[in-house]
Amino acid sequence: MRIRNAISAAVFVATTAVGTITAVCGPAQADWAPFRKCTSFDQSGFKGDVCVDRIGLGPQEFLGLGHIQAFPSNCATFRVDVVDPDGTAVHSVNNIPCATGMVGTARYLAELHVNGRAYARLVSFDSAGKTLLSVNSEIIVSPFDNH
Repeated sequence: MRIRNAISAAVFVATTAVGTITAVCGPAQADWAPFRKCTSFDQSGFKGDVCVDRIGLGPQEFLGLGHIQAFPSNCATFRVDVVDPDGTAVHSVNNIPCATGMVGTARYLAELHVNGRAYARLVSFDSAGKTLLSVNSEIIVSPFDNH
């Protein structure tokens, strides 16, 4: 009888643990839902993409980033912005030295400010601070945006 009670208790504990793990892990997986909008560019010696990602089904996080394949010799720095649809940069990563590969990630946890919509802007400057390039991604929309 003791063995049967011990086995029953062990099965109950194991079943409860699996149920708890499923309950804890299930929603976290559902909240991680990335979506991406990118715009490619090939102009004035610059070549690459600027992208905006939207992550989450509850609170929205927007990420702005660039992927650079080529840039002209007078390029000194890049800036990456996450931009509200009205054109206001809500978060930026500045003074990224010109290089190929991924260029910074501007992160913005959206609240009502971006109304569930945003885009990314990649800007390049020469050593004097003159703008050489400004490229916007497409606007990405929250699944809960009614606009």
